[in-house]
Amino acid sequence: MKSSRSVVCPGEQWFFYWKTSAALWEGQILELPRDEIVFLPLNWGFHAEQDKWDFGEILPERDLFRLASLLTQHGRKFTWLMPLTPSPFLPNGGIPVPAARTLSLSESGTHLACLDHEGRLHKMFSWYEPKVFQAWTGFLGAFGKYIAEKKIKAPVWGGQFYFKENDQLVTFLTDTSVAFEQGFSRYLKKANPEGIVISDPVKELTLKQEFAKEVQGLFSATAESALGPFWAGVQEICVLGSSPRETLERGLTSGKKQLDFFHDIFTLFTRNTWVSSCLLSHDENKDLLPKALINHFGQHAVEEKYHYRAHRGDLDQDWRPYSVIDVVSHGDDTWEKNGLLPFLETNLRWLYSVHKEIPFTPEGIENSSHKIKFFHGANMDRTTFGQMLKLFLMGHKVILDKAGLSNDLIKRLEVFYLENDLSLQNVNYMTSITLTELGEGKFIAFEGEKLVGKETTEFWKNIFRFIRMTLPEVIMDREVFGLWNIRATSASDLNYLDVRRINLYNPTSYKKSVTIRTHKHFAFMKMVDPERAQAKSTPDGVQVELLPNGTVALDFGHFEEN
Repeated sequence: MKSSRSVVCPGEQWFFYWKTSAALWEGQILELPRDEIVFLPLNWGFHAEQDKWDFGEILPERDLFRLASLLTQHGRKFTWLMPLTPSPFLPNGGIPVPAARTLSLSESGTHLACLDHEGRLHKMFSWYEPKVFQAWTGFLGAFGKYIAEKKIKAPVWGGQFYFKENDQLVTFLTDTSVAFEQGFSRYLKKANPEGIVISDPVKELTLKQEFAKEVQGLFSATAESALGPFWAGVQEICVLGSSPRETLERGLTSGKKQLDFFHDIFTLFTRNTWVSSCLLSHDENKDLLPKALINHFGQHAVEEKYHYRAHRGDLDQDWRPYSVIDVVSHGDDTWEKNGLLPFLETNLRWLYSVHKEIPFTPEGIENSSHKIKFFHGANMDRTTFGQMLKLFLMGHKVILDKAGLSNDLIKRLEVFYLENDLSLQNVNYMTSITLTELGEGKFIAFEGEKLVGKETTEFWKNIFRFIRMTLPEVIMDREVFGLWNIRATSASDLNYLDVRRINLYNPTSYKKSVTIRTHKHFAFMKMVDPERAQAKSTPDGVQVELLPNGTVALDFGHFEEN
């Protein structure tokens, strides 16, 4: 039997208020850590009452004002999560019973359904039914009016829920049901009143993707408009264990392996995607998994993600995630084709992050000044192009794959070289490469289409030699996982530039070894919180032994590089 708290609070401080009696809310709130943000996912279908929306007049468990008052009374910060997609942790995906008409179908044609943390199977229903949007907007308006009248000042975040399949994120709005097809037909008729014939399957797929993207944008824009000053923005959240394959796997006695969950959360970490473990049962969320989630998706990360705090450019005594590479990607496979992502996954595991865009703000620029930034010419507009060149002029290291770059931007790049009187070094190695430097800044442009289909390991090794990164070398098994953090030095840390910590995890049932070579610029300081693990200094660095389910943190001082 699971405790009442595990049912109501299944992970990451999510509070499922509908899972228990309102009389028990206060006691469960008092069990929550005082300094952690409480997330309140809105079970909007739960509030449906015939022709109205109930917020406590009929059922006390729907009384959101009472819930908010209890949280405020006991000093808990909280935020609402408004679903913008089907929610895998809610019955019917969140849809009220009268509007749940058509089951969602995956791209393979199977019905979408998810197992929650209590072992209940929730079927997902299509959000492309007109009645669903009608019901959802009705709740949205009623909720916005309610929190305004009750003066509940907590922010409202929109939640777009995803599952991970074949290392790709798939939105729960993905649907191939009759409801989707009918909605797509209406979309085509509106866009093409004179009629349209689509004979090309690729074109049809592209149009369907555009339609789904417009629907997703419609839900977000409608929520922002309805909630006004309460609206905080949109968060993309990948729910662990929610894909069709995982639902089948988790339903078996053997379940899903901890190693596979580790692969998921570490991949999602590098993809800069938030995760939720709210579907995982007590038997699944055990051993090393809770520790990894707390360490890397815990309170400090939550506060930054949801804008309760922001890292300043200068390091302080708080640990913050450390990576050295930002890759700007539009979700296609361009960085796979030119070999960059396979190279990073092999040689710089967990030290890179993939972003849809890089925030061009003073804080964002200062915080990422140490990172190498990769841009791709495909889909690049004049604004992003100009920001990229400014980063180089400000001393950043920038690499551009010119594949797909428009003729206009190619000309602008040539003018930029001339206007800044830059000395160019042209190299032909597997493709055409242009290198230039200005102060601390480095800029590399290359033609990535010539790398497609080739073995590119040596190419990328040469690129990174030109950049000259100084990092400890970590040699470990593919089934061992590790993430770096960084902080400023304290009075007792000698004359280091900074202090770096790597958290190592062995989620397997086998003993594993890790070798860390410090290469003169780093000194091993101490071992922290070892569990089934030991580390010893060697002339080259540190040797670590991790027993099954072993974990340890290692601190290193960073010396002056000159």
